[in-house]
Amino acid sequence: MLTITRRFNGPPQSGNGGYVSGVLARRFLEEIGSTPGAKVQVTLRKPPPLDKPLTLRQPEETEVLRLLDGSTVVAEAELVEAAGELVEPVSYDEAVAASKDYAGFAGHPFPTCFVCGPEHPTGLHIFPGPVPGRRDVVAAPWTPAEDTVDPEFVWAALDCPGGWSAGDLEGRPVVLGRMSVELLNDGEPLIAGEPHVVLGRHLRTEGRKTFTVSALYGPSGEPVASAEAVWIAVDPAAVRPEGAVTG
Repeated sequence: MLTITRRFNGPPQSGNGGYVSGVLARRFLEEIGSTPGAKVQVTLRKPPPLDKPLTLRQPEETEVLRLLDGSTVVAEAELVEAAGELVEPVSYDEAVAASKDYAGFAGHPFPTCFVCGPEHPTGLHIFPGPVPGRRDVVAAPWTPAEDTVDPEFVWAALDCPGGWSAGDLEGRPVVLGRMSVELLNDGEPLIAGEPHVVLGRHLRTEGRKTFTVSALYGPSGEPVASAEAVWIAVDPAAVRPEGAVTG
């Protein structure tokens, strides 16, 4: 069984996509394992419910791990080829400067999001802003706390910067549809209390789908992880919570 507690929300009534994907990926590696040259990819099929026991199931003769709410598939994890793109880094000071122009301060579809919500009391508070001179790239500083150093928090940290690199999330909200992460530090826990940098880059948008990449760098500028993601545009009226901040 697996329960996503309310602390780890994205939209107000469902789990943060990156965090949920990271939890499922961790269980996948524990129960099924990995192979050289592969990384875990998680596809979200339904909004992950909060504070509700969910089940894990591996269909027979497959290497897929599913997260289920009753008989409904919420998400599924599998291995894919590890080759991917690493977003070029910026310095910690550059990330701090970029973060000051975070668009979510003026308008945010999910202001209590665990990762990027300014109104979440115990969130990661990753606020990615535009990097001067680098089109479609955003960056943010992040200092992991003692309770946010495990691999699922790497997935969470890589999530929202990709979404914010796509542009106007207040006017065109997107939710995570699929994410794959390559851990470049052998899956070791992050270093609590040390400065990290997260970046996201918008690749392209095709209809309702937006494609992004993101990367996490450690205290010495070393790459910790990279991610690829697909986002799905949703109706702003359907997802904006009552009382959300608008520009």
